Amino acid sequence: MRILLVFASLMAAACSEQLFVGDQVLRITASNEEQIALLRALGEQTELQVDFWRHPASPGRPSDLRVPFPSLQAVKTLLESNGISYSIMIQDLQKLLDEEKKAMAKSRRTERSTGTFDFASYHTIDEIYDWMDTLVADHPDLVSKLQIGQSYENRSLYVLKLSTGGSNRSAIWLDTGIHSREWITQATGAWTANKIAEEYGQDPSVTAVLDSMDIFLEIIANPDGFAYTHSSNRMWRKTRSINAGSRCIGVDPNRNWDAGFGGSGSSSNPCSETYRGPYAHSEREVKAIADFILSHGNVKLVISIHSYSQMLLYPYGYKTAPAPGHQELNEVAKKAVSALAAVYGTKYTYGSIADTIYLADGTTIDWTYDHGVKYSFTLELRDTGCYGFILPSTQIIPTATETWAAVLDIMVYVLEHPPQKREPWGAAGTRDRLFWLTMKVLVLLAALVAVATSTEMFTGHQVLRIVPTTEEELQKVHELQDMEELQLDFWLAPRVPGHPVDIRVPLPSLQPLKEHLEDNGISYSVMIKDVQALVEHEQMEMLHRPRQLVLSTDSFNFAAYHTLDEIYAFIDLLVAENPNLVSKIEIGRSTEDRPLYVLRFSRGGTNRPAIWIDTGIHSREWVTQASGVWFAKKIVQDHENDEDLASVLNEFDIFLEIVTNPDGFVFTHTQNRMWRKTRSRNSGSLCVGVDPNRNWNAGFGEAGASRNPCSETYHGPYANSEPEVRAIVDFVNNHGNIKAFISIHSYSQLLLYPYGYTNTPVPDHEELHEIAERAVTALSSLYGTSYKYGSIYTTIYQASGNTVDWTYNQGIKYSFTFELRDTGRYGFLLPASQIIPTAQETWLALKVIMQYTLDHPY
Repeated sequence: MRILLVFASLMAAACSEQLFVGDQVLRITASNEEQIALLRALGEQTELQVDFWRHPASPGRPSDLRVPFPSLQAVKTLLESNGISYSIMIQDLQKLLDEEKKAMAKSRRTERSTGTFDFASYHTIDEIYDWMDTLVADHPDLVSKLQIGQSYENRSLYVLKLSTGGSNRSAIWLDTGIHSREWITQATGAWTANKIAEEYGQDPSVTAVLDSMDIFLEIIANPDGFAYTHSSNRMWRKTRSINAGSRCIGVDPNRNWDAGFGGSGSSSNPCSETYRGPYAHSEREVKAIADFILSHGNVKLVISIHSYSQMLLYPYGYKTAPAPGHQELNEVAKKAVSALAAVYGTKYTYGSIADTIYLADGTTIDWTYDHGVKYSFTLELRDTGCYGFILPSTQIIPTATETWAAVLDIMVYVLEHPPQKREPWGAAGTRDRLFWLTMKVLVLLAALVAVATSTEMFTGHQVLRIVPTTEEELQKVHELQDMEELQLDFWLAPRVPGHPVDIRVPLPSLQPLKEHLEDNGISYSVMIKDVQALVEHEQMEMLHRPRQLVLSTDSFNFAAYHTLDEIYAFIDLLVAENPNLVSKIEIGRSTEDRPLYVLRFSRGGTNRPAIWIDTGIHSREWVTQASGVWFAKKIVQDHENDEDLASVLNEFDIFLEIVTNPDGFVFTHTQNRMWRKTRSRNSGSLCVGVDPNRNWNAGFGEAGASRNPCSETYHGPYANSEPEVRAIVDFVNNHGNIKAFISIHSYSQLLLYPYGYTNTPVPDHEELHEIAERAVTALSSLYGTSYKYGSIYTTIYQASGNTVDWTYNQGIKYSFTFELRDTGRYGFLLPASQIIPTAQETWLALKVIMQYTLDHPY
């Protein structure tokens, strides 16, 4: 198989233009979620070089897969052996492409002889750009050409402006060809521009629209990719930007927008067709449109045109929650689809992106909608799969004609229903009041760049997963914890036979440790081959984030990791924006004299019952602090619209400590990404810090913690020795009315309750188990993430001196610990792309616990 693929690749390279001889397009219909997961995994098998034309969405919905000839037998065998049904949509892709080329050549001969532009033919970028100049020359009082930027390969990004005059008028934006292989869209864009120019003054609807609004039309939104489809690879979809550290080229420009960027509806793999890019708006083609729309400030309608599937879609794609105006958008879509079908009877489906096809984050119209363009739509043109992206040119004019009926219908609706302009957050008075808060951000440009001489490197370090199968093997793994000379870092500590143990192993210790394991017959695998590579990727993502003064929490990037100063600045902004709901309390100071801030969400009153949530007590668990930030914004956003949350806040206060261990957190950003403990000095030892989740006065100093100051689980010299722990203890005791306490960690995907220091069940263990089951079910309902649940002792291991054992013993019956994603693939280095999905699913579980606490007072 690999030899055939290499041979095919060499042949294609020699010919410069990629051929698709014998490639087939299979229509696959999965019947259950297991088969859907298998198809998605198939798409990640890079050696097969398969190309999903329609991605696996849900059972019963077809997915279309282009399979290279050398991979056909393997793919078909895989499908058949797993009982997945398929049919052949396209028998030989190259034959369709050859026919397409012949039709283009014939059309060019006709165009040369007649001096006309053939709208019933596909054209190159130069031909379309030349025709645009002709259109402008033919209609100088109506049509002009703007250049809004340059592509990655320095091609001009041209937009046609159709206007009857005036300044800063309401506007309509149309774009086609953002996915370069969707040739029917660029062809439809050219036909549409000509139609508007010709119909002005003739068609009452077109005239009415242009008398009041400008129309901007970008026919080739991805010129580098489009040129590449004509010169080298007809199936190219993405941009042509270079991806650092990868041989794979390009970014999916419809996953690169700053709307749910980095979620589960895009890929972090540069070789994937849905690769989102290193950061939002990394692609010049995307940034040019975003900058244009923002600078214009009065765009009322955006329609982004794709193919294929025959759909009319509206936001959202990055989340399942309905857009605030979804009912109106659905009515507009329904009416437009009826107008389209009236031309040739072509059937379109319509609805939100997430509900109609699948979760897709970072899309054009989600971003435009979130930036105030109420009427934001995506069209997926003909067909439904018979030809896919190789729609015959004979269908260009019928497709454009029926599409125009829908587009015009939407434009007239927008004209007749002008949306109220959404004022961006931060009108002048508010900005003046809050501007001082944002000055903190100026110091952050250098915060991510650690001093080279002081930053600990992890080059060559590996994370091994060890699975002891007997008590004897388990004992030998336990003994490794005392071998300080190996400098091992246990990410998952030894539990019982059959449970995995994850250990970060420094390069000098790798060979001795592997030999030791092999000599004792203990199996292991490499979970992370080079820790430093993941750390550097994480750093690059942070460094390449767009740098700007954050004047509003709405513009805060929740899909990225942030420093302590950035999070504290966010906290100040959140409080300033929501003074009637949110306040900031300083409950103490850390060892290094940093403030310990807690957010209080309250509708007023004194000594009301309360819920406590903390994140980041172990500093290297960055996904927890990031989730905490997201929770804070979520509470503010939903406190009136979410009935369950509103009912909780009507009776309870919520306290949220986002950075529970600020000294350790700063240290992870500046010197040692893997730091877990506090930063207190230990008398008589050169080793620094205490495990703040072994420092509580609940079974303190017993088995399940270490007395060695150099250990990652060192319990400290005495209970509550750490100011970070003592501050929470004092707060809880002084408050006296906390009813639920939730401490959030990572990783392992667990929901735990007391006890950890003893195997004796807590008196309320049956009730806590039932709550955990409900919460885990809610969490799993969003993305299918699987969590285990139970007491700390029985589910993972004995852990003395932990947070929730102490809170339970103080009378807080509903005490829980979360261990968030993942189960070891990335461990503490979870990619930033998983922050929002992790926070979203965790929030569902938190809501279950909070609601249960409300409904079961004690």
